Amino acid sequence: MRDYDGKTADERVADRRARLIAAGVELFGEHGYAGTSIRSVLRHSGLRDRYFGESFADLDSLLGATYAQLIDEQLESCRAAIEVTAGGSEGARAMIETLTRLLENNPGQARIKLREVLSGGPVAKAQRQRGHQKIAQHVADLLPQSATVTPRDRLLLGLGVVATADELLLAWLDNEMSVSREDVVEMVMFFFDAAAQRVGDCTTGSVTNSPR
Repeated sequence: MRDYDGKTADERVADRRARLIAAGVELFGEHGYAGTSIRSVLRHSGLRDRYFGESFADLDSLLGATYAQLIDEQLESCRAAIEVTAGGSEGARAMIETLTRLLENNPGQARIKLREVLSGGPVAKAQRQRGHQKIAQHVADLLPQSATVTPRDRLLLGLGVVATADELLLAWLDNEMSVSREDVVEMVMFFFDAAAQRVGDCTTGSVTNSPR
């Protein structure tokens, strides 16, 4: 049933939740998790106190939801970039090029994705783990097909590439060791291509064991 504003009760709840997440993106990105309060989120979103608990148990839950939304948005952009390639190494390059451009153009989002999510509690950390697995699955899907490499091993290889990428991205964004965006792209591709070669070797029989 719709009321005077043309929205159902569920639609209004979803709208308020979206406004809280949008506020989280702005505030966590600018002030960090430690520098953000529920009151500041409510003030930024223009909502009353009672509406925070309607969607989130605490600030950690909001951080987790904010991180999850950013990951989903980034992966959507990556999928679009991969679709216009031949896949494989070309697709992986398109993926890391897309991710680095997104982070370069959105430093607040980069801060949330790479640093602030680690400052949260168990909800945010669990969301980070799920986010890494989502990204890793995309990486795994770009590896060569092989009947001798299990889906689990493919995902582990993908996680290895993602973990490497995260450390390189942090070094770049923190201006450590004069790491450039181009350095990040080339080093991530080095590790992806090494993983792809390993899978390829398993496929051709150059090695007899799975990549464990």
